[in-house]
Amino acid sequence: MSHTVQETYKGWDITIRCSHAASKVGHPSRYAAIAEAELHPDENPDDWVDPRMQVLSTGGRSYPSGNACVSALLAEARQLIDALKK
Repeated sequence: MSHTVQETYKGWDITIRCSHAASKVGHPSRYAAIAEAELHPDENPDDWVDPRMQVLSTGGRSYPSGNACVSALLAEARQLIDALKK
């Protein structure tokens, strides 16, 4: 089962898609996610180091719950956005 979470942060729309990660039979479910952050059209791109869409993922990491997965990636997306501000 996968789910999508959306949030606005400092002029960016963040979309996180969380889903079950592949796991061995008999092991507890694990979750992974991909996040996209897109600058609002009414934001000034010159205020940002890189105003292009940003993509993050959990990579090889997985989490025991969807909520833990989303929380981790949302925190990383916010850090990235903070770092992009001029």
